[in-house]
Amino acid sequence: MNLKAKTKIVYLALALSLIMVLYAQVILGHFSKCFYLSGESNSLGLTFGYSYADVLHFFQLRSTEQLQCYSHFIAIWDGIFPLVYTAMYLAWMRYLLPNWRLWSILPLLHMLMDWAENYFEIQMVNEYLTNQTISDVLVAAGSTLTMLKWILSFLTYGILLYGILHKLIAYIKHRKN
Repeated sequence: MNLKAKTKIVYLALALSLIMVLYAQVILGHFSKCFYLSGESNSLGLTFGYSYADVLHFFQLRSTEQLQCYSHFIAIWDGIFPLVYTAMYLAWMRYLLPNWRLWSILPLLHMLMDWAENYFEIQMVNEYLTNQTISDVLVAAGSTLTMLKWILSFLTYGILLYGILHKLIAYIKHRKN
């Protein structure tokens, strides 16, 4: 890849990183206010797995309107977020890794796990609002998907860190020559 192409990719990666941070802070921050509770967990998906008791506690603390807002938030705004961070990850992989196509499966799987997790969380909210109970199967599936999502996230960051180190070492070797 020539210098001009590398420059374009690093600018794209930086722009996507800024978009991801702004989206998380401004959009997700704004649209999560309707179910936010001070001093409490405000998203099941931000934990590394959860139990039936955790989900029940999370739901019981919130009103019907707050749970409906949470469901809408997950379906729309939190559903867009994986597209944003996956684009950012892929741009950084493209810039940092010579065999980036091979590693691109990690952020793509991360995105799919996030969407699947969101689906199960919406199902749990709907079931709770209808029956005031939650299926153990839904909780187990949602929790497992959340853990898989975080594992894929950590692997993605590990690969990106490897890419940074690889670039840094190549730069140092080039400077010595």
